[in-house]
Amino acid sequence: MKRLVSTTISAALIGVGLVAGAAAPASAAPNCNDTTQYSIGNKKTVWRTTQVHSDWAKPGVTISYAKNKTGSVTATGTVTLGAEAGVVFSKASTSFSVSVGKTWSKSDTWTYSAKVKKKAGKSRGRLMMYHEAKGFSVTKWRWVPSTTSCKKKVYWKKSNIVAPVKKNSNLWGIQYK
Repeated sequence: MKRLVSTTISAALIGVGLVAGAAAPASAAPNCNDTTQYSIGNKKTVWRTTQVHSDWAKPGVTISYAKNKTGSVTATGTVTLGAEAGVVFSKASTSFSVSVGKTWSKSDTWTYSAKVKKKAGKSRGRLMMYHEAKGFSVTKWRWVPSTTSCKKKVYWKKSNIVAPVKKNSNLWGIQYK
């Protein structure tokens, strides 16, 4: 009986030693999602001038504008994005919940009127059509393994990008000079 208990305990201890000896090393590198990411920040709505505007008028004059013309706005700050511009516009569209792109253009008959008011230091005004755009910065980054965890590696950050919304979102106002 003593022999049976001794043999069972010895087998159990050897088994524990074998299991413990098969454990993975504690210094294994972390498994990071190394997919490239683009983060959108510093978000704001801006209104960009278009080439749809009236002639200049003096204060006190009511300007009536009715013309068939094409209004357009082109994104700015995107030259350095190169081939990544499409990905950046896609991420920005998701972030703003409105579609933005490199350009917006619409042909229509624009009909508006407004009175040029007196403004200090300004001698004239004109009706101007503005188009909605989104201003933002973008950061390209990804997770990379470090000794015991994942670390964020930033590749670049671009600021002052302004992209027009693709929908017909316009604002008329008096531009003074």
